[in-house]
Amino acid sequence: MDRGLIDGIVLAGTYRWSGASFERLVPRPLVPVAQAPLISYSLRWIRAGGLPRVFVCVNEATRQLRDRLGDGSSLGVKIDYSEDASPRGAAGCARDVALRSDADSFLICDGTVVPVVDHDRLLSFHRQSGAAMTVVVHRDEQADPTTAPLRPAGVYVAERRVFDFVAEAGFQDIKENLVPRLHREGLPVLTHLAAGCCPRVVDARTYLTVSYWMVQRMISEHGAPEGWAGVYSGTGEVLAHPSAWVDPGAKLLGPMILGPGVRVKAGATIVGPASIGAESTIAEGAVVCRSVTWERCVVGENALLDACVLADDARVEPGADLFAIVVAATAPRQKLSRTPWASSEAVQAALSPWTLRQPASRPRGST
Repeated sequence: MDRGLIDGIVLAGTYRWSGASFERLVPRPLVPVAQAPLISYSLRWIRAGGLPRVFVCVNEATRQLRDRLGDGSSLGVKIDYSEDASPRGAAGCARDVALRSDADSFLICDGTVVPVVDHDRLLSFHRQSGAAMTVVVHRDEQADPTTAPLRPAGVYVAERRVFDFVAEAGFQDIKENLVPRLHREGLPVLTHLAAGCCPRVVDARTYLTVSYWMVQRMISEHGAPEGWAGVYSGTGEVLAHPSAWVDPGAKLLGPMILGPGVRVKAGATIVGPASIGAESTIAEGAVVCRSVTWERCVVGENALLDACVLADDARVEPGADLFAIVVAATAPRQKLSRTPWASSEAVQAALSPWTLRQPASRPRGST
């Protein structure tokens, strides 16, 4: 069946709702998940569907996506940008893009979601059903499938005509405004069940959960970038860039990813799921458990990290004991305070079943 001309739309105009430390680091579509920008998973997914062009909707808070993604050539996709002068919402952004496009249909994806949907099945279902809009739904993979509710996954297929029902100005959401309007007008809106859960990053807690999931997925599906290898671990659960260096006296308990130029020194221990970003150093005797470091981070000697996020250039002082916190870049020698983003009980509930049952403790013999 002829699909007609289809353009992709990635909704990347996020807002800071809570003022939490995690939200202040970088726009959520750019947070590194398994050492790739979160939005890159949406862009690659749309590219894999054979779409010729992708519009990325940004706003004032996410303008730096242009600097990071450029024209999309590094991802093998052609990117056009659409910036909102005022908050428009998902439906408003999509409508504004449609005015610039000559496509018949649009494949729309939230830039903070990792889509787990078969393109061909989704687009074929949409065409054959005659729907004006198809809403992809999913359920929590860890929940009871007989009782867990289906939820929107942040992925849609829309015909051009649906945007006739979106206002020219003001905030217009897809779920809250557009879908109810289409129902009232008698246009068919159908759902399509995703093959699996499409994880979304909304805060530090969900960021860690999605990072764990993607690290495990990359390792189990051998999805590492070309030239990376499973090394330093008899179980093959460690993916490392060729320039990463691990002292023979260090312990790596996967799954984990070690980026370019990573240095793990003698007596250090890393417990997965974990991701250690480019040019980061884990010093002697340090323990890093269930944590994600971005680029150029330093974990000092005998420090202990559990369920933490270290942003670019963050430093953890020697001997620090940190649980469930976000660490931003700090001035040299500045002492870090323990300001958790969640309680121990909340972390255990949120990250199960991928994490340890209790906060990590130092291995026996550690100082």
